[in-house]
Amino acid sequence: MGSNEPVPMVGTGPVPRRVHRIVVGIDGSAPSKAALRWAVGQAVLTGASVHAVAAWEYPSLYGWFAPTVDDGFEQAARRTLTAEVDEVVGRERPVEIAESLVLGHAAEVLLAASEQADLLVVGSRGRGSFARTLLGSVSARCAVHGSCPVVIVRADGTAVPPGAQAEAEAGAEPEAVRTKDWQLSLHVVEDRDTTRVHAVLDADGDVLHSDALARRNPRDTPSTAVGDEFAVGRALVDLGHQLLRAGVHGATGPAED
Repeated sequence: MGSNEPVPMVGTGPVPRRVHRIVVGIDGSAPSKAALRWAVGQAVLTGASVHAVAAWEYPSLYGWFAPTVDDGFEQAARRTLTAEVDEVVGRERPVEIAESLVLGHAAEVLLAASEQADLLVVGSRGRGSFARTLLGSVSARCAVHGSCPVVIVRADGTAVPPGAQAEAEAGAEPEAVRTKDWQLSLHVVEDRDTTRVHAVLDADGDVLHSDALARRNPRDTPSTAVGDEFAVGRALVDLGHQLLRAGVHGATGPAED
């Protein structure tokens, strides 16, 4: 009790400076580039760093039961991420910029990346209500579920206050329901151990074609039905890939807000 030893001081060392971080979603679109430009400008003003995050997914038709026809989705997403940062910011970076490419749904990836961030910045894609129902609005989901303030930037560079985008979309009047009949025809030709299929899909005047075949392994027992299933399945998978590519092109095309 009577010791003359010095009592150690607590908390007298320098307090580490907190580094502010702004997360921005990247997808190669005009609103995404506007969001990155806005985020970098905000980082310059506040002394924050920028974390550019891009998400990528396999097409929904991929799975354990379907062959992976195209394995370049990740590489394409990485090129998009790097190219967009270089295009918008340039090689002379005015602030520190980190890049991340993550497998997963865009909204989930951005929400996870921004959990400890000061700000999340996303571009507004301006989808119609039908596309919003199918795909969900990434900006609206981030605004509703974000753990930090969320800024939504339009293609023209104007920013939407946090929460305004989600409120606007939630209160939007629903569009009239329409039904469509797409015609699919399958021409199956069985030629001994080989089955060939020609598939035609008429999607409201946009016609897609696909050819596929299945060939029996000589060591397998002959089974015509199995050949039909494999050949038809492959033709349908190819049609699915064509539709997905058309959908991606339509979603990232010039039509914005």
